[in-house]
Amino acid sequence: MENSEGEKKKYQWKKLLRKNKKAFSAFIVAAIIGFIGFILVMIWYIETSPLGGQGSWTFDQWTLNYIIGFLIQSILWELLFIGIPVIVFFVIFGYLWWTNLSDETKEEWKCLDEDRKLKKGKKSQNYKYQGSGGFSFFIFIVVCILVAIDGNWNTRFGLLEYSYFIYAYLFAMMWIGIIIGIPMVIAVVIWYLTKKKE
Repeated sequence: MENSEGEKKKYQWKKLLRKNKKAFSAFIVAAIIGFIGFILVMIWYIETSPLGGQGSWTFDQWTLNYIIGFLIQSILWELLFIGIPVIVFFVIFGYLWWTNLSDETKEEWKCLDEDRKLKKGKKSQNYKYQGSGGFSFFIFIVVCILVAIDGNWNTRFGLLEYSYFIYAYLFAMMWIGIIIGIPMVIAVVIWYLTKKKE
């Protein structure tokens, strides 16, 4: 019984996604542009900030004061150039999309959302925290691999510019996005084309 109910909900989600594919495509494109923008703003800030000597300082030149200042300024620039525009886009575009939906479609969304919340409420509270550290550890492993490939596995931190490690982290996220994202996009396209033929 649970299986048939799950299949029914799955079908309803797919049906709603098909009906709103243009809106969801716009949301996905906006998220990708926001992610790329985040990386570009971070690189720009590193290359222009006096804190860190435009990316040339080594770890032994940093103090706690500089680190806090660097983090606060980078967060503010990210919010100004990426965070606020992305939030504004999602709020305005989401509002316009929602107001143009038919009453029937709105009810379908509400029903599915209520079911999702009920299922989520039944799960253990500890579930929220499962896997959060796993992804960070995975990024750390990718960073280690990139540093090793670059020939700096045994190089002392004090001999490397701090920006080197930030770039390694950004490249790790980029490669994870490519390795996981491209197969996902291909799978979604294949699924959509096969469903369209049916």
